[in-house]
Amino acid sequence: MNFINFSIGGASSAPQAWLTTVMPGLTVALSAGLILFLLNWFREWLTGYLKRKSEAEVLAFSLVTLFDTLISQCADVVDDPLHQDRETQCWESTTKTPEIIFPEHVTWSVFAKALQYKIRSIPNKIDVAERNISSLGEYGDGPPDYADAFQEARWRYSWIGLEACLINDTLAERYGVPLLDRGDWHPADRFRSEIAKITKLRDEKEARHAAMPDFMRPKVPIEVLHARHAKLSADLEAATKKGPQAL
Repeated sequence: MNFINFSIGGASSAPQAWLTTVMPGLTVALSAGLILFLLNWFREWLTGYLKRKSEAEVLAFSLVTLFDTLISQCADVVDDPLHQDRETQCWESTTKTPEIIFPEHVTWSVFAKALQYKIRSIPNKIDVAERNISSLGEYGDGPPDYADAFQEARWRYSWIGLEACLINDTLAERYGVPLLDRGDWHPADRFRSEIAKITKLRDEKEARHAAMPDFMRPKVPIEVLHARHAKLSADLEAATKKGPQAL
C-alpha cells in the first residue's frame, strides 16, 4: 500500500515539472518568431511603399507636364477668335483639337483609384466633346456662324481644362510636383468664368422655351429639325446649280 501511494504521489508532480520547464521556452520561441515575422513584413512593406512613392513622384511630374499642355490647348479653344473664310463666309476655328497622350507602360496602381479614374478618363471626355461638337456642326445652327457648335466647344473644353487644373493641383499637393508659373494668367478662373457665362445663356434659352405656348413648341426634337433644314438647304443648292429646269 505504501508503494502504491508513493508511485501515485510521484507521478502527479511530473506534468507540473514539464510545464514549468518547457512552457517558458516555448513562449519565448513563439514570441521571437512572431517578432521576426512582423519585422520582415514591415521591412517588405516599407520597401514597397518607398518604391511606389518614388514611382508615383516620377509619374506625377510627367503627367503635370502633359496636363499643362492640355490646359493651354483648352484655353486656346475657349478664347478662339475664329476666322471667317472669304469665299464661303463661314466661320472656322483657328485652333487644333486638344489632346493628351499618356506614356506607355504606366504603372497606374501607384495612384489611388479615384485619382487614376480622373486622370485616365480625360481622353474619353475629349472624345465625347468632339462627338458633340461635330454633331452640332453638322445638324446644329449651321453655316455661316455654327454658333451652337462653337459654344459647345467652349463649354466642353472649359470643363476639361478646369478638371486638368484640379488634377495638377492634386498631383502637386500629394507628390510635391512644382506647378508651372503662369504669371498673371489663371486659366482655372477663365474656365470657371466661361462655364458660368454659357450656363446663364442656356438657362435663359431654356426659360424662353418653357414660356412658349404648347402649340408653338416643336414636337420634333430640335436636332432632327436642324438635320432636316440642313438637308433641305443642300438639296436646294444642288437644284439651283442644275438650272431653273431642275426646280
